[in-house]
Amino acid sequence: MKITIAQIDIADHQAEENSTKIINIIKANTQSDIILFPELALTGFPTSNEIQSAHSNAECAFHAVRQASSECQTKVLIGHIEEVNGNFYNSAFLLAHGQEHVIHRKAHLWLDDQGVFQRGDHSTLFAINQHQVGSQICFDLEFPEGSRALATAGAELILMPNGNMHPYENTHFILSQARAIENQVFVVTCNRVGQGHGGHFSGESLVVSPFGSLLLKMDSKEAIQTIELDMADVQRSRTDYQYITHQ
Repeated sequence: MKITIAQIDIADHQAEENSTKIINIIKANTQSDIILFPELALTGFPTSNEIQSAHSNAECAFHAVRQASSECQTKVLIGHIEEVNGNFYNSAFLLAHGQEHVIHRKAHLWLDDQGVFQRGDHSTLFAINQHQVGSQICFDLEFPEGSRALATAGAELILMPNGNMHPYENTHFILSQARAIENQVFVVTCNRVGQGHGGHFSGESLVVSPFGSLLLKMDSKEAIQTIELDMADVQRSRTDYQYITHQ
């Protein structure tokens, strides 16, 4: 499975500018099975006073990204604001064949999410080349229950749009490996870089194998990298025992 990780610098409150960058990345990586973007990739992090306008102002930009994804076979997983009956969720959207599907709503709200987003309880799987894929978002990584639920449901790969700031780089470095090992799945994170929302986004997007091997660690600069995963490693890692069924 070929995955492109788009570790980009997001301009807060500049949905059109961000969408132009995202669309160009999609058009340049049509040979990948899926392209992964960071958390809230179109808007950055809004405050409670900004959430309504941030969502409204980004709708045209999101539509343009979805349209770009419809013009190729490559799937896109992107973090974006979701509105449901006046409530807002920090969500991961799958864009495929011109359709959008909410794959995950962030379940563990970081300090700056609280009072802005509702806590999510929706997470589902989707298929890439007959392999089951799930998603979490940033702070969700730091709690084991969500990734275990995805693995128990059949996930072989967990994709994580991130918005991780300094000084929490090591936390995500260690826990990405832990989530991969304890569930015997691939874990791929895609963080943003640069200044924004009053802090510094650290990058360091990761690809970890089901054995816990570090297959890719990006640096702190904007970059687009593609990696091919040998999905047979999932079953190889489970040959002698399976953590998710071991008693």
